[in-house]
Amino acid sequence: MSDEMDSPEGSLARYRALLAERPDYFRAPADSPIAILTADQDILAAQNEEAARRKLNDLSFPDVRVGVLASDPYLGMLTRDAVRFADRSLGVYNRHIGEPGCLIMPIIAGSIVLIRIFRHATREWAWEFPGGRVSPEEDPTVTARHELEDEIGATNPIMQPLGSVHPYPAFSSACIHLFTATVAQIGGPTNRRRHHLCRDRFVGAAV
Repeated sequence: MSDEMDSPEGSLARYRALLAERPDYFRAPADSPIAILTADQDILAAQNEEAARRKLNDLSFPDVRVGVLASDPYLGMLTRDAVRFADRSLGVYNRHIGEPGCLIMPIIAGSIVLIRIFRHATREWAWEFPGGRVSPEEDPTVTARHELEDEIGATNPIMQPLGSVHPYPAFSSACIHLFTATVAQIGGPTNRRRHHLCRDRFVGAAV
């Protein structure tokens, strides 16, 4: 994570730059019950009300900065907005602005393929479908093809897009593009780093 945003001023400055560069992140549907506040006086009022609410509820979290709190090329951005709720009360609301990803269900001879991969966040091995992060400049289908080759050694898959989902919409804007992929054969991972993370392939129940 970046260490350049510790001060309230720095966080807010990056937030205003983000607002100018990506206004779509701050869109306001007509029926939205949560309004994002961007005027200086409104932000200050929201911070004061949030601080008072935390004190009243014995919450020992004095940080009520509004702005871009952290950023990372892999995780995206953690932001905190000053907001007005439907009951007209003010406060702050955290959200994660994340990069999109893709998830692919490979099918070989009518059966699904899973990979066993080590996940640092849970510190455990898990059975999963192949997938990964979609770069801003890349088409999700292209990324999905690369992931299949990297993770299960599959080439020339027949791709079928299934749409996209937001798996954690209460907190994150990141969306996942879903696919099925019919493959003729599978092998080991071609990406050297993933060779150490991915151990097994499992061809499961018929679909």
